Amino acid sequence: MKNISWYIKHYLILLIGLLLMSLSIALAKIATLGTSPISSIPNVLSFLTPLTIGQSTMILMILIISLEFIILRDKFGWLNIIQLVPSLLFGLMIDFFGKWLTFIHLTNYLQQIILTFISILILAMGVLFEVNSRTIIMPGEGIAAALSLRYQKPFAVMKVRCDITMMLTATVLALLFLHGLVGVREGTVLSALITGRLEGFFEKIAPNFINWLKK
Repeated sequence: MKNISWYIKHYLILLIGLLLMSLSIALAKIATLGTSPISSIPNVLSFLTPLTIGQSTMILMILIISLEFIILRDKFGWLNIIQLVPSLLFGLMIDFFGKWLTFIHLTNYLQQIILTFISILILAMGVLFEVNSRTIIMPGEGIAAALSLRYQKPFAVMKVRCDITMMLTATVLALLFLHGLVGVREGTVLSALITGRLEGFFEKIAPNFINWLKK
């Protein structure tokens, strides 16, 4: 039986994960070499519309949860709906860090690529906390879980497909309306290739810490 201290600990772990992930997105936005796959569409929309990347993120998350409803139908429940809470918080945090970090000014490509790698490192740490919080999953993982359940495919396979779909959608939007790879660049590809591996590496080198997170 889980007591109140368990819930406090694990929701704090989720909050730390959200803070780290939103910080990473804000840093990637400043680097201008592309964000993570899940944020690639909001990033492009932030160039296309008056919306900030955080506001676009919240809208995308709502749309993804709506897709979960279509996919799961009668299996859609309150655990899916409650994804709205961290999603809205995530969007607000991205914009907060984006405003707070306006003092960062990059003058060359080397600085951009270094900041991109820093953002990927922080993102991997954030994912580590999020997935081990054992609380609410984010819509990016929720849609993959819904597709995995509906079509009886491994979660990892559906997660990769979802990420690729988001990157391709962002790319098409950028090419059609911005006439170039604006918001979707090498940083997006690097994030897709490295983040999961980094998160797995962290879990491998710190098993005791992971066990503590899960308890």
